[in-house]
Amino acid sequence: LVQRLHARGFSQSELVLRMTREEIGSYLGLKLETVSRTFSKFVEEGIVEVKQRHVRIVNADALKQLVNPQVCN
Repeated sequence: LVQRLHARGFSQSELVLRMTREEIGSYLGLKLETVSRTFSKFVEEGIVEVKQRHVRIVNADALKQLVNPQVCN
């Protein structure tokens, strides 16, 4: 998503979520609590910074590792 936004001239490390955490959970088939815990875990691990709907990717490599572990090793 961030790469697509960057291709359109937006920041590669920051984005504003248009969906609430509840809407994200509904879209992904997850509960609000699961989405909130996941965001909190990413913040604790220094992967992202979150302020309401503003998300800043602090450690892109760690995020890529979570998505596709084989590619990053």
